[in-house]
Amino acid sequence: MGFEKHKTTGGMLISLMYYPVLTLGPGKRLGIWTQGCSIHCKGCMSEHTWDFDENKHLPWTLIKSKLIENAKKSKSLTISGGEPFDQFDQLIFLLKLARKTGYNDILLYTGYTVEELKNKFGKEFEKITKLTSALIDGRFVQGLDSELIWKGSENQRMFIYEKDHNIRKMYEDYILKRKNRKLQLISYKETLLLVGIPYQKNEPFCL
Repeated sequence: MGFEKHKTTGGMLISLMYYPVLTLGPGKRLGIWTQGCSIHCKGCMSEHTWDFDENKHLPWTLIKSKLIENAKKSKSLTISGGEPFDQFDQLIFLLKLARKTGYNDILLYTGYTVEELKNKFGKEFEKITKLTSALIDGRFVQGLDSELIWKGSENQRMFIYEKDHNIRKMYEDYILKRKNRKLQLISYKETLLLVGIPYQKNEPFCL
């Protein structure tokens, strides 16, 4: 299965923290992309997040300040990668920190399946489900396109863990939403990045 046992102390490997993200989850959200992935799906649009690059290390003090700053604008957060579960202990800490700083809606992406995560982490995985509103699992598979806005290939699944009625209902509606061919184009450190999940075969429009 190839879980990366990456241990970063005093912080986490983060590729990008950006607000507002409009194309990965319902509404306006803070987006956090972790740095480092041991899965390497063929056709992945985020290969720049694969390496466990120590230059991408952010201390918890900086991460916390950015969480607090953006919580004033939105209480919704999407965490993607990279592969968040390749930094498992740090992921739990990040989720706890997000909850403590006011985020009541957290969407988490992983390339692993829930079954793999349960097998690997056992009861520790329950800590994730208690801190997460919804989780989308599964590898990106080329040639297995999906019409739904939240997944890149049809094999991927959404698990809704949220207990709050309004947030849970929001995800129950979102799980049925179809792609609109729109991606978000953002500028970061003199680089243009596409944010969102396009059709595999068709060129998307940018917001």
